Amino acid sequence: MAGGKGERLWPLVRAGMPKVCLRVDGVRTLLDATLARLAPLATPRNTLIITTRDQAATIRDSLPRAFRPSVIVEPEPKNTAGCISMAAAIVAARAARTVMCVLPADHWISDAAAFQRSLGAAVKVVAAHPAMAMIGMRPSRVHPGLGHLCVGRRLGRRQGCQVFRLARFIEKPSPKAARQLMRQRRVFWNAGIFVGQAGTFLNLIRQWLPGHARFLGPLGERFGQADFAKQAKTAYRALQAISFDDGVMAHVREGYVVEGDFVWEDLGSWESWARIRRLNAPSIVVDSRNVQALSAEGHLVAAVGLKDVIVVHTPAATLVCHARSTQAVRTVTAQLSQDPRLARYA
Repeated sequence: MAGGKGERLWPLVRAGMPKVCLRVDGVRTLLDATLARLAPLATPRNTLIITTRDQAATIRDSLPRAFRPSVIVEPEPKNTAGCISMAAAIVAARAARTVMCVLPADHWISDAAAFQRSLGAAVKVVAAHPAMAMIGMRPSRVHPGLGHLCVGRRLGRRQGCQVFRLARFIEKPSPKAARQLMRQRRVFWNAGIFVGQAGTFLNLIRQWLPGHARFLGPLGERFGQADFAKQAKTAYRALQAISFDDGVMAHVREGYVVEGDFVWEDLGSWESWARIRRLNAPSIVVDSRNVQALSAEGHLVAAVGLKDVIVVHTPAATLVCHARSTQAVRTVTAQLSQDPRLARYA
């Protein structure tokens, strides 16, 4: 999934720079890093990269040539349920028992080998048992912005990874509920990675989002044909905009959770960048504490008398943000879109 707007990462993410094209390590884009982690398990021929119309050209140009035909364009953004439903229809049309792995392309994962073990374990589990599997991360802090996976019985290990039965999927709990979940032993964060047979995806979508199944299911047979884009445009126009987590997984009461034994961050805000120590531009700090900076061109940042501040400098715009207010950055992009005089900064 490579269609996120990345509004909370303004001004580095703008209209001409999709989030998945950022080079967090200074070498590879987030999308390239995702594809590299999948290399032992997937080839360009069995990879689908789904993005939105306004990002497609930039993303396609950023990819190795072998992956460019893998790009599929959503006619309009309808959240992750639309993206996953269309992908499931396409894969199931080839073979319903094909195992399908859904991965966000904007995540930071520290250990590719450990990730491959976890994903491989999930693939083996669902190949034998037609249910959904998810990668679960041990919580390190209270985080109401993430889905939580409550697990039941431990089922042993696959490829060195612990496997549990899913008891309940809780999508973005309240702060109070997140604090309570943090105190429980058998709770994981949802890493946003879903693994299951394509037919399993479609069965769950038919059950909980019948409109998605009705409008997008036929697209699987049309994929690769001349009228696919036209049919997709018509189908998307009728879709409810809803996440796969809210629309489907919040209702699921059976499945599997494979523990992920690696460092993981959803790079959706500047706070998450700070956690992986990627806000490290040259800086001078005087009478200040916890000032972190990022500069697109090595711009020097000097801070005097500040506390808990994040600074992001680009040639076109500069963000100065309290470290606890990173989720509110998207309100800046909303104001930019409302003022024609500022549109060029969006």
